[in-house]
Amino acid sequence: MLEPSRTGGSNFAVGGARLDPRSGTTSLRAQASAYLRRSRPHGRILHIVYGGGNDLLAAVGQPQALAMVDAAVASMRSIVADLAHQGATDILVPNLPAIGITPVVRAQGRQAVEAANRLAERFNRALDQALSGFASQGGLRLYRLDVWQLAERVRANPAAAGFTDITTPCGQHRRCEGHLFWDDVHPTTQAHRRLAEAAAQVLETR
Repeated sequence: MLEPSRTGGSNFAVGGARLDPRSGTTSLRAQASAYLRRSRPHGRILHIVYGGGNDLLAAVGQPQALAMVDAAVASMRSIVADLAHQGATDILVPNLPAIGITPVVRAQGRQAVEAANRLAERFNRALDQALSGFASQGGLRLYRLDVWQLAERVRANPAAAGFTDITTPCGQHRRCEGHLFWDDVHPTTQAHRRLAEAAAQVLETR
């Protein structure tokens, strides 16, 4: 577990944060700025920039949903650009799963699920385009983790990934073994372990 930045550690993540800087003082954009104010990246340090899920969850059903997605992508690109400009050498940027799989979206009905998944597709396509120019930037290793495909494989064959329930949150006081979701949004430790294993494989290929 990384120590939180407020106690001197290197974890600047804030629960519930969005990418869009207009969402408040704890946005991912603000987190990245706080990190860069504290220290300049030096040496081979892995920077993980993962966001957008909260932006999309907030966008579902909103008339300005597409603009919210585009703002999130623009913020992600600016974060990666700032890190690279300040000397970061290794940056991992995952994409998003089809967020319609989350219990919180499924509870809103089929139309919400379909809308959420379309937003995730738009986010991922735009993110690929926004980050394409960094792949050839000298001195920068940009790693991409395809969370969309990981989640789709789990959804198609849960048992193959070690899951017995991919729809019901396990709850804070229940055994979570075999569950994909801990609550109506967040994955379980088991799911995060699968994600970490996939990320490690991506890093080993470069």
